[in-house]
Formats: sequence, C-alpha cells, structure tokens
Amino acid sequence: MLVVLIVADSVRADAPNFGGGAARTDVLDRLAAEGTVFDDTYASAGWTVPSMVSIATGTYPHRVGVSRWRHPFPRHRPTLMTAFAAAGFDVQTVVHNPRFCLANTGFRGTVSDSEVPDDVEAALRAPAGTDRFVMIHHWWTHLPYVNTKLPRKEWKRACDVEIEALGHDPEDAVPRLRGDYHDALAWMDAELLGRWLDAAQSGGQDVLLAFTADHGETWGDSLPDDHAVEHMYDLHGRWLTDETTHVPLILWGQGSNGPIPAGQNVGGFARGVDLAPTLCSLAGVPWPGPIPTHDGPTLVDRGIGAEGEELELDGVSLAAAVMLGRRTPLEEALTVTSHNAIVPAKYPKSGRRMWSRFALRTDRRRYTWDGLFGLRDVGDVGPAAASGRVGRLKDRLVGVPRIWSRLADERAVALGPTTKLPRDLYPKFRSSTDDEDDGGLEEAMRMLGYSGD
Repeated sequence: MLVVLIVADSVRADAPNFGGGAARTDVLDRLAAEGTVFDDTYASAGWTVPSMVSIATGTYPHRVGVSRWRHPFPRHRPTLMTAFAAAGFDVQTVVHNPRFCLANTGFRGTVSDSEVPDDVEAALRAPAGTDRFVMIHHWWTHLPYVNTKLPRKEWKRACDVEIEALGHDPEDAVPRLRGDYHDALAWMDAELLGRWLDAAQSGGQDVLLAFTADHGETWGDSLPDDHAVEHMYDLHGRWLTDETTHVPLILWGQGSNGPIPAGQNVGGFARGVDLAPTLCSLAGVPWPGPIPTHDGPTLVDRGIGAEGEELELDGVSLAAAVMLGRRTPLEEALTVTSHNAIVPAKYPKSGRRMWSRFALRTDRRRYTWDGLFGLRDVGDVGPAAASGRVGRLKDRLVGVPRIWSRLADERAVALGPTTKLPRDLYPKFRSSTDDEDDGGLEEAMRMLGYSGD
C-alpha cells in the first residue's frame, strides 16, 4: 500500500473549484468526485510550523511545546512517521525546507525537497510490493505565489513588495494577489498533481491519498476594522478567522478495508489533529503505534515515559465516519497560534506567553480569546456573517463565559519551548546554500518564522 498525505501551504477551503472557488482545479475536482470530502475541516494551528506539528503528532502544538523547527521535540512522542515506520512502511518526507522542516522530530525517514518536482515523483514511485508512506508539503501556494524555487533573498524581497502593497494600496493589491493565488493553486493542480498520481500508481499497489492544507489565507478582508496588513502573519497566523483556518480535506483511493466512498461529503467537524489517527486507521496501521525509542540531540524529556505514560493525544479517527457515511462526532474545532505570529520574532519560554491566543469554531459562532492581550471576540459564522468581518458581542451572552474558561484552561496547560537548538545540529541539505544568507536576511527570515531560526 502507498499512503500519501499532501499538505498544500495556505490553501483555504473555498479556493479550489470543488469548494466553490475561482481556481481551476480539474484534478482535485476529480479526486473530490471519486472520494470523500469533509466540508468543515479546520487547521489546528494558525500558521505553518505549529500546524505541521499538529498534523504530524495528532496533538495540539501547545501540548507539544514546539513553534519553530529549532525547538527541541519531546522524546518518546509518536508521529505519523514513526507510526508508519513501526508498521513496516518505508517513510518518505518531502518538504520545502528539508534542512529544518520536521527535522527536530528525530525521525523523518528519507527526506527530499518538495520544490524539486522530480524528488516528489521519486518518493511516490514505490517499488511493486513495497508499503510506503509519503508526506508532501507543497510550498508554492504560499506568498508570493511563484511556481518555481526561489533563492531566499528573492523570495523575501518578493514578499516584502506584496505586503507593502497590501498595506498601502489594498484596492489594487488584493484582487491582483487573489488572482495570483488562484493561479498558483491551478498550476499545482494542472502541472503537478496529475504527475504525482501517475507516479503513485506506477508500482501497482493500492493508493490511499489525503489532500489538505496547513492553514488558509487572507489579504486583509478578515482583519479587524481598525487593522491593515503590516506583516506576513496578517495573511495567516495572527488572526484566527475562517479565511485563515478553514481548509480542504479530501480522502481518495483504497484503504485497508476497501475503497474510500465516492461522491461523499461528510458533515461534522474535522481538525488537523485528526489526520494522523484517521490515516492510520484507514491504512490498517496502529495509532500511535509503539512509543519511539530513537534518541538524538534534538529530543528532550517532556514527561512522556518509555512505555507511553503521560502521553496526550488530541486527535480522533474519523475513519468510521468516512466508511459508513456518517457525520463526524466532533461539534467544534480548536485552533491555536504561537506568540511570534502576534509579535514577530518573539519566542517567550513561558507556555502561557507562547500560546496565549485560541479560537473555537462551532457551527454558529467563532470565539477568539487571548489571555495575554485581553482579546475576547465572538463572531457569527455561516450565512449570517457573509461579510466575513470580525464581529464583537458582549461577554454577557449566555454561555460565553464558559467558553472563555475553557480556553483559559487550554492556556494553563500549554508548554513553553526549551532552549533553541544550535544550527549545526541541522546539516546542510545536499549542496544547497540557499539558507546561508547574510545577517540581515537571516534576521528577516527568522522574523517570518520560515527559516530554522
């Protein structure tokens, strides 16, 4: 069996054509028609690093304590990669920043670069008779929406230009960037997805595929009325709205108990943390599997014993909902963001400071709470909130104090990061020098959160 998880950066649920969006996505539309779509899937974190952590671990990032790739990872914490490896699968991790992305987990299997299309196809071409798990993080749907690998300086320069345009001339910049964004998604669909599917099916084994995103995207339309775009995190990460957290989820192909039902839309909520247990269940792989025993300099003791004592897992398997055509058992979805998305380049060591902003999405409302900055927002969602603006209701609404108390409880158990790991623990990937830049660029990339710093 070949199990493939594709995480496309910044793709909101309403961007692909099958989700009602403007992007032409013929291949994704076919996968949706031939598979199962979750209508209400929400990222478990507001931007890439903590969201990828939540997907890989089936646990909210504030319980893991990792918000950058150079934060140590908890020893003995299982991941998708360790679960599939323990079940005898060859594990391939194909990411846009292979030097750092998920490197702190201690085990990624064979690592390659998702910005090199041939590398992605090679990972997917499993020999006949081989069980393989492939996680792909596609990067080019992220600002500046350019479908080629850019040197870091050029990438940063292009992002700066567009963020400045959004802040100073949004009437021109927003429709232009929306178009570029939809074009980047359409390009991925037309130029890559078909090739990836061909490669995945080339070995003749059953293929189980999931397509989702790490978070959504906005260009200022869902910011509070008194704010303008000033930073990358205003596009995603800082403001936990539907535009930035509602993501697509398609399941397609053949699981261990039969084909994924075709033409099916599953109601109820799904979350980033549910991907790991759901994929494992559909593939017949135990989740979380044996507690990892590997060791290394990027791992720290965080209370998990060698036999799994004190291990917390937040995600639940949605496999039964898929195979039986039922609603999921979830009535809400939590999203958390890290402090550096609110105050760029600031990574406090206290868990209560690092993880202070949470959002809870129900079928009628979105509640956003920040215990550090005193933010309490309640916004209607669905048809009653077609404008998408952040709404505010008084705290005296029935039930709202109970929500704030729940979110405060989440903050109370949040783990802060331990000491940042040195760069020399992360060897250069192949011969690339793209991540070795002058100090000014290094600082800028650190502020954005997309480098190892």
